[in-house]
Amino acid sequence: MTIASLENAAPLRADIRRESPRLADLADQIAEELEGRYSAIVVDRLNIDDFDLNTKRRLLYALCLALGWPTPTDKVGRRIIWDIKSRPLPKGQVSTFSENMAEALLHTDTQYFPHPERYTILYVVKPAQEGGISMIRDGRHIREALEQTEEGAWALSYLSTNKLPFRIPTSYTAQRRQDIPEFTFAPIFSDRPLIRYRRDTLEAGLAGCPEYRTAEAKNALRILEGVLDSANDVLTTSLPADSVLITNNHEGLHGRTEFDDPERHLIRIRISDVPPST
Repeated sequence: MTIASLENAAPLRADIRRESPRLADLADQIAEELEGRYSAIVVDRLNIDDFDLNTKRRLLYALCLALGWPTPTDKVGRRIIWDIKSRPLPKGQVSTFSENMAEALLHTDTQYFPHPERYTILYVVKPAQEGGISMIRDGRHIREALEQTEEGAWALSYLSTNKLPFRIPTSYTAQRRQDIPEFTFAPIFSDRPLIRYRRDTLEAGLAGCPEYRTAEAKNALRILEGVLDSANDVLTTSLPADSVLITNNHEGLHGRTEFDDPERHLIRIRISDVPPST
């Protein structure tokens, strides 16, 4: 699905919620949980495994449209449904987590855009034979951990009041050229989103904007990363085929361990809780 889908999103969303009340109820229950005590939900079996891949994509899109407003992933192709799978890339284009098999440290999605989507779903078409274990952590626990010490409270205050540069991965920039970088400047902690973070896009942003790499910024990030590197409050789970991980992307961080299986295949859709601008 591409940007054309967004042009008819409002009437299609209304049709789905009217004609599929059970789907609408499920979406409402998911939203209620993700806006309450949970930052992520795992559904062990969605019961769409017997459908072909294109039908799976359409069913997932319908669920996401009942939940909110699915958004395009990249500025060029404007794809809404993104296949997370190892793939070769053009020369000079650096891969992101969804295009390689490396470890993905705990992060929020689209932290490199001004307005990250509220929700993210990851549906497992085919899990890795080994590795690729999902990690989940609630951003509220990270804030609470920082507040427990004097230096942590200082770091939290600094990272809430100072903007830092996040470099947009090449796959999602307008030019898709490594030598034409794009950045978003934002604090790591705020009211909305509660947290935005990804170590590599932040490190790349600081490398490209060295004036932001101050002693205070480096110290605050060191303290934050010490909390993130702790195993406390991290949930790990192996997601089987036909399972789905749904995250409140404003409050929960997710990641995965390294894997070595080029056949591993997930489907990702990001969902805004506000209608797209026209």
